[in-house]
Parts: sequence; structure tokens; C-alpha cells
Amino acid sequence: MLTITPEVLQKELSPVQCEAAVNIDGPMLILAGAGSGKTRTIAYKIAHLISYHSVEARKIVAVTFTNKAAKEMKERIGKILECPNIWLEWMGTFHNLSVKILRTCLGNNAVVSKLGWKYTKNFSIYDEDDQKKTIKQIVIPVEGDMANAARIKKICNAISSWKNRGVSPEEAMAESFFEDNKFIAKYYEEYQDQLMLANAMDFDDLLLRSVDVLKKIPEIAAQFQDHFKYIFVDEYQDTNDIQYALLRLLLPSIGKNITVVGDDDQSIYGWRGANLNIIRNFHRDFAPVQIVKLEENYRSSSNIVRAAGSVIKNNKRPKEMEKHVFSNQEKGSLINIKQVADDRMEADMLVRKIFLLGEKNYSHTAVFYRNNAQSRLIEVALNQMRVPYVIIGGVRFWDRMEVKDILAYMRLLVNKQDNAALMRIINVPPRGIGKKTLETLHQNAEQNGISLWDALPLVPKLDVFAKLINKFLIEPTESIVFLAKKIIDETKYKEFLEKDDPDTADSRIANLNEMLRGVEDYCEENPSATLESFLQDISLLTSADRKNEGNLNFVTLMTLHSAKGLEFDTVHIAGCDEGILPSKAYEQEYSEVERKEKLEEERRLFYVGLTRAKKHLFLYTTQNRFWHGEQKTYSPSSFIEEMDNSAVYFERLSKPQSSPFTISLNKHKSAPRIYDDEYSQVEPALVGKFVRHNKFGKGKVVGQDGYGEETRLEILFADGITRKFVLKYTNLTFINS
Repeated sequence: MLTITPEVLQKELSPVQCEAAVNIDGPMLILAGAGSGKTRTIAYKIAHLISYHSVEARKIVAVTFTNKAAKEMKERIGKILECPNIWLEWMGTFHNLSVKILRTCLGNNAVVSKLGWKYTKNFSIYDEDDQKKTIKQIVIPVEGDMANAARIKKICNAISSWKNRGVSPEEAMAESFFEDNKFIAKYYEEYQDQLMLANAMDFDDLLLRSVDVLKKIPEIAAQFQDHFKYIFVDEYQDTNDIQYALLRLLLPSIGKNITVVGDDDQSIYGWRGANLNIIRNFHRDFAPVQIVKLEENYRSSSNIVRAAGSVIKNNKRPKEMEKHVFSNQEKGSLINIKQVADDRMEADMLVRKIFLLGEKNYSHTAVFYRNNAQSRLIEVALNQMRVPYVIIGGVRFWDRMEVKDILAYMRLLVNKQDNAALMRIINVPPRGIGKKTLETLHQNAEQNGISLWDALPLVPKLDVFAKLINKFLIEPTESIVFLAKKIIDETKYKEFLEKDDPDTADSRIANLNEMLRGVEDYCEENPSATLESFLQDISLLTSADRKNEGNLNFVTLMTLHSAKGLEFDTVHIAGCDEGILPSKAYEQEYSEVERKEKLEEERRLFYVGLTRAKKHLFLYTTQNRFWHGEQKTYSPSSFIEEMDNSAVYFERLSKPQSSPFTISLNKHKSAPRIYDDEYSQVEPALVGKFVRHNKFGKGKVVGQDGYGEETRLEILFADGITRKFVLKYTNLTFINS
């Protein structure tokens, strides 16, 4: 094993990173800006403790945000020490830590007796599906058919929220004012009883029960406090209340040696229970505290860092948390901001830029958006350009639950033998069809060797459902769009979403509206489209997407929340419109103080997106966008307006436009371009000039994008086709008309 001396730290780390690694006594807050090398710093500090200060690895706790991060941290420390098999027993997520604590404690009969629990150390851990099934068994006898997937999800989320705040079933009941919350609190109590009877815990229980043990039996907490010598916590800004309580109970009794690493500017999980005040109050909660600020960004170009910094400085923060992130990297390209007429042109422009810049290598390119519903048009454009892609952190548009429900109605109309489609929607929205009725249906189908649809007449109670489906049979004069709307309206599907899960109803209804638009687009592109051809093409699109997921050469699509912790050479952010990013959803439900907090979290989310880019960053804003079922007018995001002008290149439209397909050559000519002074020597007025291409012949420049060596031209040729070229890679001759 190598010995990582202070001299080695000075050689391998920057001065400020070295300061964080070499100072090992007492509480330390490492404020780590984006791309500042925090993982490297923590790894070297732990390696330094083990090899130079002879701290046993088993006495070091290191909490990471994900299992992947823990694995990478272990590998990095092993590589630093040239000891790949080093055993870091207490390195992992909060859940890993909790399991170890619980299995240790529940193996002691005296501890179990004091707790009064029926758990053993061999308890099972329930995943999300197990949790839902258990809760469903509790809820169905009370609510019957109302206990559908959306209702169960709502109950699961409420229970999880209580657990993450350290709230017991009794406390949940006491704080519940609304009748439905009281029902859910009662389910919470019954659920906990069922878990104990099954000798099982869900993920949230792991934390809650660990805290219970340490609180109820102080001598157990003292044993852990004496055993652990150092605690490290990564991504501390994402810590919730129950995790914080666990850390306090494990704090080493001697020296209070805890190092937390985080960035309050990247706290974006408030909606999931993360408490921003935990990192901001660290200097008071663990006083006296050393605060070390990692402010140099090694990831991104200086233009990207400057632009991101000019946005995030608009958030208020305590004096102790102030930092000034900078980059000594090359200045790099300006951030390219493109205003377009609407979201169709946005998707088209975005994908064409990917195609032009990708040079068939797409693995270093990512597309971010605020909401999943925004992905559909981008997916369509990617498929049209044959650009492979994968979606991270969410399901593909056509695979979303509410979209698949409506498609299932359509599938059943085309093929009555489609049992899967029938079972998906026979009670969605709820129509009073119970378990016994479905069992009878299945029995009749099996006994007679027929499909479920053919067995419907044998179950009188299902006659209403059969009539509903027959009502949707499409007439030759009716369009697919008309049918989709008819299904949504006749089944009262939107009302069902609003009633079952108000928290997610808006986004799911937005997906339905986007689906209708997708059907409309399909019919416009395929005038002879039939319901059969539509369903077939959607099915083939889905299959093709799945094949691409195994291909390493793909563009990555994800929400901004899913982008946390990642980095890409090139990043495109769609929907930088006021009302989309920042989102103004449910704004009217919050107080002024809460609205300010929500806006600051939206700004942090935007900041996270900006700082994922290493070299190139493209932002898109629209004047018109189809959103929540209607065409709306938008202005550029206020966050764009906050960006340092010297770091951006903003192409605004000269005046409002209703459709990208009606933009004339004159409009292309008049669209203003803003150039950085450094690139002012580049001639911007190429639009309108005539060129000759050695393959395509004579053409006219109708559009221009980029600057300097990155200038890209859109040229209309005599064959009526508009093609795009990167100027420096294209042999063009400028000619007179």
C-alpha cells in the first residue's frame, strides 16, 4: 500500500484541494462548485487517513448519493493506494449504512427485546413493487375499485414523505387536517404493522428504523459513536431530515470528525424532501467548522462558467456559503441561444445542430428539458434524421402510462383479441369492475377457449364496457385525432387523472395533449393514414428505440433533474421559455416567500444544466409552444436575460412568427444576430448571397448560424432542397446572382 503523505497531496491536488485533504481534525464543510474535483479531493483525503494516519478503513463512514458513486469512490481510493482490494465496509448510500446498523442491532436479542419489535436480523427489504402490493391489499377492502394504480401511488408517496421527515404513523395522524390525509395516515399505521408481521422493511424504513434504534437505546448509539472515527458525506445539499438525524446520532464521540461535501447552488431535490437548510446551517450545527471552498471549475470552458455564474448569483445565500466559481480553461465557444418560432422548429433546429456537429459521434452529446412531455417532438426529429438516442431517467413518450392507456383503447378497436389491451383499460378509468368479476371473465374465456372480448357477453356486468368500446368504432369519415379525443372525452379520462392524483395530473394531461398533437402530426405527414397504420408505426418506433439503447453511439435525452452529476462535451437545453424554465406550475398555490424559494430552486436547476457542458452549450427558446392543450405565446426565460452578455451569442427573431413553415427568405435576412466583439471580424451578412457547390450547383444562402470557424450556412439549391453546411468544411464559391 502506498503512503499518501502531505507531500503527495501537494503534488496531486490543487492548493485548496490539498487544504481540504490534509486537515483531518474536526468538522469540515467543503463547498464544492460544479466541476471542481470534489470526488478526487475526498478520495485523496480518505487515502491519506488510511495510509498516513493509520486510521482503520472499517472505522471510516463514507456516504455517497448513489451505489454507483460508492463503487467509483472505492475504486479510486484503491487505485490511489495501489491496493485494489481495500475493504471499505462503511462506504455506500444512506440505505446501505442503515442496513448494516439494523442487521447488527437486530442480531442482539436484548436489543430486540428493548425495542419490542418482531424483526429479526434476516428481515427482507421491500422494493417499490412490494410496497405497492402490500398497500393495495390494505386499501382495497376500504376503497374497493377506487384503489387503482394512481391512488396507490399517491398513498405510497405520502407515506414516504412522512418517513423522510421522521414522522411516525401517530404523528402523521396528529398533523393531518384533511379527511383524506387521515385515511392515508391510518393506512400508514396498518402498513407498518403488515411490514413487521412480514419481517420486512421498505427503503424508507431502513432510515427510520435505524434512527429509532439509536434514539431508543442510547448505549447502542454510543457504541457506534466510539467505533467510527471519521464520517464523510457527499452531495450533502441533497440530505433530508431523517438522514440528517442519523448523521447526528453517529457523530464520532472523539473529535467530531465529519467532512461534508456539497454545493447549495446544486440543490434541486426539494420536491423530494431534501432540505437546503441542512447544508446552510452546518457551520452552526457543528461549530466550530472549517469551511474550504473549491471554486475552480476544471470541467467547463470559461465562457460556460462565466455564463452559469452570472445566473446563479441572483440567488440569495448566507455569507458563509458565498463562492466565486471560475475556470482557467480556454474561453471556448460562446453559449449559443436560439429563438425560434415554435417548438416544432425548436426540435428541428436542435436535431440538425446535433447532426451537423456530431459527425456521427453522438455519445458526448446530451439534450435536457424541464418536463418529460417536451421530449416527443425531439424524438420525432431524431428519428427523422436517423440519429440514435436513449432516454435516461424517464420513460419514452409513447410508453407513458396515460398515453399507453389511450393507445390500448385504439388497439382493442383494431384487434378485439388483444387481451393485454383489454385488461389494461377494462377498469381504467374506474367503472366498478371488481376482482370477482374479472375472475369470472377469465374463467369463462378459459373454459370456452375464447378471447376475453368474446367472453364479455357471458358476464352481464361487463355489457356497459362492451358497449363503450363499440361506441368508439371509427367511421370512415372520422379521423384518428377525432377518435383519440372521443376516447378521452367519453371516458372522462382527464377528470380521472385530476381526481386520482392531483399532484401529477397537470403533467399527465399535458402528455395527453401532446399525444393528440402527435397523432395530428402523423396524419398530416401521412394523408392516407389509417388507425391500423398509425398503431403499427408507433409500435415499430418503440421497437427501434429499444434496439438503439444497446448502442454506445447515441444522443442522451433526459430531464434536467436526471442530469445531476453528469457531464457532456455538448449540451442542448430545450424549452428555455418563461413559464417552462422556470416552471410556473402551481404558482398560485404558494405564498410569496414560497414562490421565491421555488424560483430559486428553478434557477439552481438551470444552473445544473448549464454546468454539465464541457465545451459547447446550446439553449433554445420559442415564441409559440403547444402546452397543456393549447397554443401559447412565450418569451425567453428570465434566466437567459440574467446571463453575462459577453459569454453568449443570442439570435432573436425580429418579430412574432406563428409557424416555422411560413418563414420567408426575407425573414431570414432580417433576423438580427448578436456577435461577441472577439468575433466581430467575421462577416455576418452572408444571408442572401449566392454560392456554387461542386456537387449541388448554384444556391442561395437563406440562413446562417454560429460564428467564426463554427459558422454554419443553410443554402437553398436549384433542386428546391435546403441543405446545411459547416463553412470551414465546405468548398463553396461565392458568386454574383
